[in-house]
Amino acid sequence: MWFIYAIIHVFLMAVVNFTDEKLVTDNKLPKKPNIHTKVGSILIASTLMCFMGAALLRLITHVTILDARPMYLAVISAITMVSYWASYFYLLQFYPVHQVVPLNQISSVWLLVIELLFGGSITLVGLLGIILLMYGAYILDSGTFKWQIPTRLFLIAVPATLTWSITLFLVRKAAEWGSTTAIYYWQLITTGIIGLALFIFVTKYREGFMYRIKHQGRKFLGLSLLNETFSETSYLFSSLAVALAPVAAYVSAMSGVQGLFIILIMFLFPVSARTKVTKMQLIAALLIMAGVFFIESR
Repeated sequence: MWFIYAIIHVFLMAVVNFTDEKLVTDNKLPKKPNIHTKVGSILIASTLMCFMGAALLRLITHVTILDARPMYLAVISAITMVSYWASYFYLLQFYPVHQVVPLNQISSVWLLVIELLFGGSITLVGLLGIILLMYGAYILDSGTFKWQIPTRLFLIAVPATLTWSITLFLVRKAAEWGSTTAIYYWQLITTGIIGLALFIFVTKYREGFMYRIKHQGRKFLGLSLLNETFSETSYLFSSLAVALAPVAAYVSAMSGVQGLFIILIMFLFPVSARTKVTKMQLIAALLIMAGVFFIESR
């Protein structure tokens, strides 16, 4: 049963990514808007919606109490998570979501590096996973098996995924001292506070958000709310999968399937001309998926 829950989890996250593509490409912002206006409009919506996610989580679970140590880790993890979101939405301005999302799995490599720094070890299987994942990421970026200088997609994704791997590492450490549900709750609360701060202090972000509220109010807020609903539901199934799986790492390994799901969704329901799926992208996603599986099940 854990396998079914894990599949539902990654599929719902792929749906979230699909909606992100819609939010990025289907907007009413003025022609040639500032890049910060475009990124900020979605980033503020995504972060502020976390208040609703936190309220829903508290209503359902009633688990919100944390000791000081896991609370601090949850707060810091929210900061690194928003940093990753900003990079993610920045990349979506230039590249389709099915090309960006699979590269998120580079975080598995960074997470392994962090674990090595804290006394962990690596096996030949894990090393093979790194090679497969990074080669798949390169193919996804370049679109060819031949060597060429990587584009900014790969060059930005590599450091950006470090922030996501730090987020995952902090959450794992916090889970040693507190409930994962409570950690997620305070992560959402902190993310919402960050979104509020961005709205107040970052002018371009606020202008982009308010412009889309004015010209796309129902559609923009509706899609953002739908995204948060899918994200919360995905988290629920992820928690169920981790609770039932014989080894928690098996659920993490399933995250590699997310890139494959988003490519399949884009193939069936292309949003625009840029979301056309190529054979090389499919091959790259399969290599990345295999790499994640080897790394997580080492």
